[in-house]
Amino acid sequence: DAAKVKYGGVQDERIFIEFDDQQLARYGLNPGILKNIISNTNILFPAGEVKLGSKQIILEPTGSYSTLDDLRNTIIPTKTGATVLLKDITKIYQGYISPKEKIVNIDGKEAISLFISLKEGANIVRLGDDVDRALPEINKTLPLGVEVVRAASQDHIVNKQVNNFLISLIQSVVIVLAVMLFFLGFRTGSLVAGLLPMVILFSFFFMTVFDLGLNKVSLAALIISLGLLVDNGIVMAESILVRVEGGESIFDASVSSSKILLIPLLISTLTTSAAFLSFALAETPMGEMAAPLFAVVTISLLSSWFLTFTFIPLLAMVMINVKKKNGTGNPGFVDRYMKSLNILYNKVLLRVLRKKPLFIIIIVSIFVLSLLSIPFLPFKLVPDSDRNLVTVDVKLPSGTQIEITEKTVNKIEQYILDSLLVEEGEGRGVLDFSSFIGEGPEPYDLGYFKDEANSNYTHMLLNTTGDLDNDYVIEKLDKYCSNNFPDADIRVNRLTGAGASGTPVEIRISGENPDELANIAKSVKERLIKTPGAKNINDDYGPKIKKIVVNIDENKAQRAGLTNFDIANALNVGLSGFKVDDFRAEDKSIPIILKDVDNELHNFETLAGFNIYSSLTKRNVPLAQVADIDIDWQFAKIIRKDLKRTMTVGAYLQPGYNATDIFDSINPWLKEQKSDWKVGYDYAFGGEDEDTNENLGAIFKWLPLSFSLILLLLVLQFNSIRKSMIVYLTIPLGIIGVVIGWYIGGSFVSFFGILGVIALAGILINNAIILIDRVDVEKQENSSISEQDAVMLAANHKFRPVIMTTLTTSLGMLPLLFSGGLLWEPLALAIIFGLFFATVIILLFVPVLYSIFFKVGFKDYDFDFSILEH
Repeated sequence: DAAKVKYGGVQDERIFIEFDDQQLARYGLNPGILKNIISNTNILFPAGEVKLGSKQIILEPTGSYSTLDDLRNTIIPTKTGATVLLKDITKIYQGYISPKEKIVNIDGKEAISLFISLKEGANIVRLGDDVDRALPEINKTLPLGVEVVRAASQDHIVNKQVNNFLISLIQSVVIVLAVMLFFLGFRTGSLVAGLLPMVILFSFFFMTVFDLGLNKVSLAALIISLGLLVDNGIVMAESILVRVEGGESIFDASVSSSKILLIPLLISTLTTSAAFLSFALAETPMGEMAAPLFAVVTISLLSSWFLTFTFIPLLAMVMINVKKKNGTGNPGFVDRYMKSLNILYNKVLLRVLRKKPLFIIIIVSIFVLSLLSIPFLPFKLVPDSDRNLVTVDVKLPSGTQIEITEKTVNKIEQYILDSLLVEEGEGRGVLDFSSFIGEGPEPYDLGYFKDEANSNYTHMLLNTTGDLDNDYVIEKLDKYCSNNFPDADIRVNRLTGAGASGTPVEIRISGENPDELANIAKSVKERLIKTPGAKNINDDYGPKIKKIVVNIDENKAQRAGLTNFDIANALNVGLSGFKVDDFRAEDKSIPIILKDVDNELHNFETLAGFNIYSSLTKRNVPLAQVADIDIDWQFAKIIRKDLKRTMTVGAYLQPGYNATDIFDSINPWLKEQKSDWKVGYDYAFGGEDEDTNENLGAIFKWLPLSFSLILLLLVLQFNSIRKSMIVYLTIPLGIIGVVIGWYIGGSFVSFFGILGVIALAGILINNAIILIDRVDVEKQENSSISEQDAVMLAANHKFRPVIMTTLTTSLGMLPLLFSGGLLWEPLALAIIFGLFFATVIILLFVPVLYSIFFKVGFKDYDFDFSILEH
């Protein structure tokens, strides 16, 4: 299951050749000559082929260095014609890069990290189990004091989440079965209940066929679908029962029901599936994450539709034994209660149909009020991760040596060891931690973004005692860092949610002059400091740093026998060293570095006297003789976005705030300030605002296609634009309950909350189709009844199925609401409350729209409620 393993904290080996430029000059040599000789000697190059009998034999000349002695004994010709060995004029040794480029500490102790990545399609839980089994065996072979431990792993998290969702799925199945048995009775309820496990097994089978693994998204899709899975079975079973009670045989009832319901239920299944299509087509991180919803919902619903017309009739032949209705039976408590409720509903419906304008005004007013209240809800694209993990990002001023960065991090580590480190079960705090100095770890979570390697940068991972203790650790560590390292940019946070940016608030200022950008950014940062909810305010340019500028006087350089390249190359070799070739060992390639023996002694004061050898005059020329040396303050980096120089001001969030609060607070001020900026300077929002526009924009881009498909399916079903429009007009009503649910639940608007709204639309369409289709069935089966009677009887006939669909779907979402975490909370609330309120409204709204669109008057109509007895 492991794709590859990468190392962290391993210091790279080098072979160093140190020279004294004055000594080289005495032999008429310079670094360039040495480089050429070494490169021309250390060859690994084919020399063609020769014929030997009937075969072609490859020629391979020797010459590449196989040992350090081969390198040391390289023959170097001098200006006098004599030769010397390389080891006689240089110092050659094998060592490690100094200073270190990257450092890894575990619990404050120096370490080496291993990053194990997963093969595509492999099982991360199985990989984690393999690692757990291997670690004890590996530790047995290690010296005393050396141990291999885990620093951060996803397999435990994935395993826990999948197990929790499996438990939620089982709980949802139990709830749905209980609702059906309660409302339909044991015999009929068992008939429909038998469908559910079959559908789930079918779904798992086809998920395997289409390579859809078990994860929290696919399992959540099954939970969302549960109510709809049994809806087909309920409608079919009820139709068979009604016909059997009317005197038909079970076989004839099953055949007749199948003919009538086959296409309507297929259309309702496909329309529900089409509502999820936009998520499968969205090419964004969140779209990719939510894409399995469409596939799993489609698979499960089509499986339900197929089994409804095969499995339900088969079970009906065995389980249904109903005599013709004669009105003398003793209905159970549930039947009596539902009958009373049904009659009450018909009475309310009749009154509403007589006062249609008033009802429409009330519904539209409530709908508008719901829309107007949405902006007052908090918004967060995705909630922060609920892993028991806190991250610390340390950034010192650009150019800071890694030794200084390491000392800063060591102080933070010591504070954690002294004040926050605890044993599991002994309090709240940090269980263990790791530090990656100079370069962050490889990606270990979807909410982690690896920053570029730099000597001033460190990423720390703190495994805490629990998600609820994360805020405690963040508060303590944030306060310590603010008090002790005021000049450092230190960010202590939770991991961001999958699909969100690393920095929630970003304000991008674009223009031509970096200094002007810095001035604007300074005022923006000052404003953010005063803005409630913002913390850890920074920008991506950082403060200006010193840069030594060597202004070469070309005339003086030419008179001294030097070119610009000679000067730049000599400075590079003398101050930093440069790679001349590779030493090829048995299993690795080690760079050969040529450097001045005094390179670590050079500083700004001695730079003017730095000698540059002229191969033309055979003399050393002091740098000051051919160039002026100045100090300039410059930005460490200039960043462009869309070909424009752009400086980004970023901020993180204090507990209880969201990015929208900050954007809404600062945007009016920015608009006002922009009028004073020079021409060509502008600003734009990044961070969560950009993520929201990108992810939701990708979803909304495909919504017209989804709803066009739904409209096409509805027209095919009803062969009527008016009936299709009735269904369409019911979709927005779900917003009323959604908003109420979010307010009651103290929740927020999110990507998955909006997904819940779209899923709700598919469910409401399903209910509306069933209700409208029943009007046609009533008219076909009894041509003597009036249009008004058909509407009332259809509403009466579909009251119980619609109520049951609502209850099975909404109650089946409760486990996801209570155990799915903040990620799924807005979605669950949207479906539960949206479906509940929308169902109450739809049972009245659809008949009202039908009577308006088809001009069915109810003003002087009186319904004969005795019809309901037959």
